[in-house]
Amino acid sequence: MKIIILFLYFSFNASASPSKLAPPPSEIKHDIVKNDLLKIKNLSPDEYISKIDKYRESIERFVGYKKRVCNGEFSSLVIKDSETLVGKRKRLSREERSLCFRELKGMQKNFIDNVFFARAKYMEYLHETQMKDLRQAKVDLIKSLDRNFRRKYLKRSSKINRP
Repeated sequence: MKIIILFLYFSFNASASPSKLAPPPSEIKHDIVKNDLLKIKNLSPDEYISKIDKYRESIERFVGYKKRVCNGEFSSLVIKDSETLVGKRKRLSREERSLCFRELKGMQKNFIDNVFFARAKYMEYLHETQMKDLRQAKVDLIKSLDRNFRRKYLKRSSKINRP
């Protein structure tokens, strides 16, 4: 019972926290996300595991933020005579909203394509590594078999042939 209450308490606090809902715009920049998309595509296979989560998290945070922008959830800030005035919440027109979501869809498609490309390179790298290890294991087993055979059976045959 205590666990359920704690879970509900923390889940409510996490969902009510404004800092979790809308990351500051300084953290989310379109150029940084585009750069991360390119980095994913050019990610070397040996770095895939260590870096993919960082890029994915950054892009997913941007996508969440961009969805909210497209839905018009943020109010505008007006700066006038070095004072910041809170503007009205402005809904985007249908065309603007459609364009915003198309841009978001294009970015998500690019993300999926790049992750697929990076993952495929990683899987090919793993396959090559595993095949190399398998070939080496085969060579080692055959060498071991030859050693054991020579040690056991060739010694016996030499004892039998002696008068």
